[in-house]
Amino acid sequence: MAQMTLEQIPADKLDRVDQISVSTRYLGRYQSVSSIRDVPEVYIDEPQSMGGVNSGPTALESTLAALNACSAMIMFLVRKEMKFDLGAVRFQTDGWVDKRSVEMRRTKQPYSAIAPLTEHYFKVEQKVYITTSESGERLDHFRGEVLRLCPMHALLRDAGVPVESQWTIES
Repeated sequence: MAQMTLEQIPADKLDRVDQISVSTRYLGRYQSVSSIRDVPEVYIDEPQSMGGVNSGPTALESTLAALNACSAMIMFLVRKEMKFDLGAVRFQTDGWVDKRSVEMRRTKQPYSAIAPLTEHYFKVEQKVYITTSESGERLDHFRGEVLRLCPMHALLRDAGVPVESQWTIES
């Protein structure tokens, strides 16, 4: 689906557009803290082994968490529409990224001089474990709708990230 710009939205559809806002303060080294609505502040940081203070997930880890959370929210919506029997849901998601610090140590070059192997993820594997009594055909349709409708899946897809989503029924 082609991305629509704000200017292309018909006047009778403008009420569907909502602005979301995040305010972020840089705290030093790799640490930042973001304020979102009235929820507790969200820290983004690197692990101590990478020079951070481990106050929160990395930005790339946060993206994977957002993918899982977004998938779950879309499941909730589609389940209601399809009258789909959906019990417990859990995710295990892995992403492969270029850890340029290894090359920095090896070559003694600054970060900005290291040519990236990839700008983001090489690939993402999302494993979805659900409990359901639904047939394979309905599960395939449900899965397809979740992948089609999830904005985080679309974001990664549009960025050219190969995303594998494997679904397993658990009893």
